[in-house]
Amino acid sequence: MHAVSLVRHADRHDRQIRAFGRHGQHRLRATTAAVVGAGGIGSLIAQGLAHLGIGRLIVVDPDVVEATNLNRLAGATPDDARDGTPKAEAAARTVRRIDPRIPVQAMTEGILDTDAWLSLRCADLIFGAVDGHAPRWALNTLAVQYARPYVDTGAEITRDAAGPLDVSGHVTTVTPGGPCLLCLSGYDPSAASTELDPALTTAKRNAGYLRDDPGEPTPSVIFLNQAIAGVALGEALNLLTGWHQPRPYTLIDLSRPALTPIDAERQPDCPACGPDSARAEGDAAPPPHLTIPAPPPPHI
Repeated sequence: MHAVSLVRHADRHDRQIRAFGRHGQHRLRATTAAVVGAGGIGSLIAQGLAHLGIGRLIVVDPDVVEATNLNRLAGATPDDARDGTPKAEAAARTVRRIDPRIPVQAMTEGILDTDAWLSLRCADLIFGAVDGHAPRWALNTLAVQYARPYVDTGAEITRDAAGPLDVSGHVTTVTPGGPCLLCLSGYDPSAASTELDPALTTAKRNAGYLRDDPGEPTPSVIFLNQAIAGVALGEALNLLTGWHQPRPYTLIDLSRPALTPIDAERQPDCPACGPDSARAEGDAAPPPHLTIPAPPPPHI
């Protein structure tokens, strides 16, 4: 006989069941979750879902592990940075080490790839840990069209020249029938369109309309990501078990510190989820045009 015995499922989640009940644990085990973006926040969400006992997990991220990720990427190693391991595969490996019984799929395409977007139709619950407006637009479109709960996350660390360091983030929860991410001002449609068209982005930047530096890295620390991932996981568990009143938007401010819930209503004329949208139409509506066009070849 093997010296190492398998951990029984009931023993693994005993303390959790004491909090949320067996029904809640069964709901988790029956849920397929997708984590889009396996960076600082997304890797922690995937790790947390494995500990919670999610039924099946899909991790989507086109990027690879780099040395500058190691201060915050859950489960990533220096070998991953040296070898250029895809972030999705690093997160999937972490999940398998926590609970080998969880089927986990790593996808190295981005959510703006149509095949990747379509593959998430099977997910019961979607987490977004992405940068940019276009990926959020794509995830919101998926959530609205297929009536899927979607938990969006984001972090921001800024310091004014004469001001204190601001360390904050948000968790936005989109539910079927409730306000969508656009209703909650979670992305800018104009900025999303610009991001989907590299030629337009370049033209606007050259004309002086875009003054940001896309090559300048943004600050990121693991303790802020942990706070955001923790709230996101709690909101997701609430969707399955109903342990508190739903919160469409939670502002996380670690400088004060404070958690600020913000209520909101669905906008009846919202172009993303209103009467002219593909709300809850599923496969009856075509997928949106997602793929970023390839940049034109340089003139020689």
